[in-house]
Amino acid sequence: MRRILTVAALLLLAAAAPAQQRWAVVNTSCAYLYASPDYESGLETQSLMGTVVEVLGEDRYWRKVSTPDPYVAWTNDLMLAYMSEEEKDAYIAAPKWICTVENTYIYAGPEPGAGRIADFTMGGLVRKAEGMRRGKVEVLLPSGARGWVRRSEVEDFGLWAESRTLSGENLVATAKKFLGVPYLWGGISSKGFDCSGLVKFCYMMNGVLLMRNASQQVRSGEELQFLFAAMQPGDLLFFGSPATESSPMKITHVGMYIGDGRMIHSSMVVRINSLREDDPDYYGRTPVAVRRLTGSVGSPGITPIVDSPWYFRR
Repeated sequence: MRRILTVAALLLLAAAAPAQQRWAVVNTSCAYLYASPDYESGLETQSLMGTVVEVLGEDRYWRKVSTPDPYVAWTNDLMLAYMSEEEKDAYIAAPKWICTVENTYIYAGPEPGAGRIADFTMGGLVRKAEGMRRGKVEVLLPSGARGWVRRSEVEDFGLWAESRTLSGENLVATAKKFLGVPYLWGGISSKGFDCSGLVKFCYMMNGVLLMRNASQQVRSGEELQFLFAAMQPGDLLFFGSPATESSPMKITHVGMYIGDGRMIHSSMVVRINSLREDDPDYYGRTPVAVRRLTGSVGSPGITPIVDSPWYFRR
């Protein structure tokens, strides 16, 4: 009898447990994605709130996911809201707000003193709800939980995406907002950046999606010579080892040219360094490659966010 009851209980538990969904959406300000299902493994990258990911596997409370970059890594179960194919498609099509300030919060209600239910960082997405009171708008987190955020800290995602103008001036202005932010290996949010994460984030906030890593970014856009007279703000400077007869070029770092022989990059912190050897803040290295991406939008690795099926249904 005991055995029968045990089997029955197991069957009930199996029936109650939902089948693993193929799709999920990041439900926290950003998901931390690791090389393996272990917090002691390397941090590979991050994905911002509202990002759709494909679920590829599981290990205890860890989920193996593929991001829009594309990038495959592991994150924990509580950072995700799971969806069916139909729910994912409806989520992508739904009107959304995008966070346009460095850091803020989503609150339980519109009234002063309402408790916080989540932090919310630049580039994060939430669905629109109908409420608007006390200078706040009602939102739906990916999980469906309701909250409120200050109207002054968000913009309509569709209108925002359509209004982006990719220019060197705008890219440099975005990057300078993060001066002093600490370096974080795998970081791609205002919580911390690695070198390629800063570049990718600045382009994303100007309406363009790049590949994740510097070794991928160097394959996009137009090749330039390392000449101050030829370079423009927003051009990317790649550092590492040049190609030889026996080995290909190896890229280990990337920065963004800001003009006047200087670049902004994430190296220990987001900072500005000179590329001129005689200057006291000379970075100490010469680029092995220079690429201009601003004139090649729509080519491989340089995708307008409005054309990405991970963000918009056309």
